[in-house]
Amino acid sequence: MKKILFFSCMAAALLSFAGCEETGNDFEGTNYIYLEAKDGKSTMFETDSEPLVVDVVLTKALEEDLQITFELAGPEGVVELSGNPVTIKAGEKTASFSVVSLNANALESSASYRIGISSLLPEGVQLKEPLQFVVNPVINEGPIDQQTEIIEAYKAATGIDLSKYIGEVSVTAVISGYDVETYEDFEKTVTGKTLISLSEESTADAPILKMTANPMGVQDFMYSVMKAVTVDDVEGYWFPEEYPMECYAIFTEAINWNSESQETFNMTLDGITFGADQTISFVADYINSYDEDTIIVPFEYAFSAYDREQTADFSEASVKPGDDEWLPDCTANPAAHLNLSGILYDEYGLEGEGYYVEPVAEIAEDGSLVFTFCFDHKNAVDYTRVVATYTPNN
Repeated sequence: MKKILFFSCMAAALLSFAGCEETGNDFEGTNYIYLEAKDGKSTMFETDSEPLVVDVVLTKALEEDLQITFELAGPEGVVELSGNPVTIKAGEKTASFSVVSLNANALESSASYRIGISSLLPEGVQLKEPLQFVVNPVINEGPIDQQTEIIEAYKAATGIDLSKYIGEVSVTAVISGYDVETYEDFEKTVTGKTLISLSEESTADAPILKMTANPMGVQDFMYSVMKAVTVDDVEGYWFPEEYPMECYAIFTEAINWNSESQETFNMTLDGITFGADQTISFVADYINSYDEDTIIVPFEYAFSAYDREQTADFSEASVKPGDDEWLPDCTANPAAHLNLSGILYDEYGLEGEGYYVEPVAEIAEDGSLVFTFCFDHKNAVDYTRVVATYTPNN
């Protein structure tokens, strides 16, 4: 069932892509303004010293300067716009501004923000869509006395000082694979931070780390994949022009989930276990959405659209969950769309020609904590490979 779904979806996506090729640069006379966050970044922390840089891109250059005033919607006193308003010079198509944290430590939970335009635009110029991002609080109380004892005992036994990897730790993730929309090869490097703490299940012989925000540096990327195979798939499997499935339209309308809805998407990862022999284990048994036993990097997800789904009332809908016409992937549960196949061997059978890699974790000679692993997603034709490198604190 899974393989049939994968390849039927791939065919639909390729047909959709071919259709886009035929239209070329047909913008129907509208000069769109696109807002693009650098490196695809869609989250930041309250403590970030580096701003979130937003590129402003016009479809076509204008003959006169264009001044644009942007507005920020979301909880006040947390972040602000810098370099606003923005001027795109005549004959040019790009400019930029930034989102800067006020370091106010005002948030108790993640908050969604949206950037739109407040100024009047010339005729024929239009914002394609607002830019959405999430600001996470930094809630890190540090290890309690018992946990400090565990860290010190493990250091004495192995020479590994886990305190260097606890707190707000910088991560660089090299992500490579096939693009979910074009199926072309890509490689990108993203930088960010992960909040890491010592798990309550830790012992002196087997301390365990847990990542409570942006695990492995892939949270933004995995959210972009999640959207690409669901509400952003406006021409492919979820919303095909030919033979549309009614359940998707009913579902997305019922929970008010679409490509522009303001959502919060967070990931965590527990169970990163350091052994007495200095080995590091970070994979676990898991039952995926196809009820298959797998072994994966066991990310857990919190997604606001899925929260709404669990309390939504479909009783009056013409098609509802449980009906034959309601497809299994018609859900906002990230676990139904991400990280579906086991990673102890190449389940795609590409015999070394794909992106599969054996999961390995190690501490490099320079002290960096390095994780190498892969994952896949719905509609995938291969894995996506990740090499996440954590720079030790101090």
